[in-house]
Amino acid sequence: MHNNCSVNCQGEQGIIQDNNSCFRFPVFQVENVPPKLILFNCVINILFLITAILGNILVISAVWKTSSLRSPSIVLLCGLATSDLAVGLVVQPLFLYIELTQFLDHSAEYHCTSGKAFITVSYSVCGVSLLTVTAISVDRLLALQYHLRYANIATVARVIYVMTLNWLVSGFLASLILWGRNDIFLVVMAVVVGTCLSLSIFVHMKIYRVVRRHQQQIQAQTEAVQARDGRDGFNVARFKRTAVNAFLIHYFLLICYTPLFITLLLTSNEAKIDSASWKKSYSAIAWKLTSTIVFLNSAVNPFIYCWRLREMRLAVINALKKTFCRK
Repeated sequence: MHNNCSVNCQGEQGIIQDNNSCFRFPVFQVENVPPKLILFNCVINILFLITAILGNILVISAVWKTSSLRSPSIVLLCGLATSDLAVGLVVQPLFLYIELTQFLDHSAEYHCTSGKAFITVSYSVCGVSLLTVTAISVDRLLALQYHLRYANIATVARVIYVMTLNWLVSGFLASLILWGRNDIFLVVMAVVVGTCLSLSIFVHMKIYRVVRRHQQQIQAQTEAVQARDGRDGFNVARFKRTAVNAFLIHYFLLICYTPLFITLLLTSNEAKIDSASWKKSYSAIAWKLTSTIVFLNSAVNPFIYCWRLREMRLAVINALKKTFCRK
């Protein structure tokens, strides 16, 4: 399999530039991987795919049809729903296609081409999701530290600009694989994932400390001072609720992306690892399962929005009623 893939990959003019470029990604391998595991993984991905598509379409539709939901923070969530929808519409179908064609032993050359497409598209889209969740965390910190000027700092136009930048940056980083620099690609993606996760953790720790200190100060104030705080437009209870919402989104993303981050770190040193078949098998299984866990994030996010955001929940219910109650 390795030799066939190497020969065919050499024939990919301008796309595959070295003999190992296809084989460097163990997610493509089926050798020594239990067939039942591959089939089980495909079935799970089909379920996640359907859930991600339906759930995120409902969220985007609800925001689109409800003008009161078009605040900067909700627009950020809508941007996350858009990238999650792309996971269900594009990334997971590509993943399933590669898994099933390899499982049925289709040509390695065709597999190399589709594999390049999967890696590029999946890391672009999932990278956008990761960057957007990081932006949501920073947005909550801005709302806390600059609550009097937050409306002027965080505008819908600026949020759209940030989301556009996320797509451009993520697309550029993912395109490194097309240049035949797999080693650089893996290291860069590991750094980006690690930086985003670390930044989000730092931001939420800072938010927690500031909110806790602010609550202690309010408890020590008189009713007159509390009334004055009410007039300055900062509602601690409401902010705490929105901060918890952002934390839950980040926490679940952390659960889903950490296994991938660990796999990326290990794979970036793959050239130094013994190529024993059992190690290749474990590496392939790790890539397949961690990829599926990342896809799970896109399927679950809409449920988190509806669970934690009453306005979103009502808007989604209204959208469902209008869809199924049409005469």
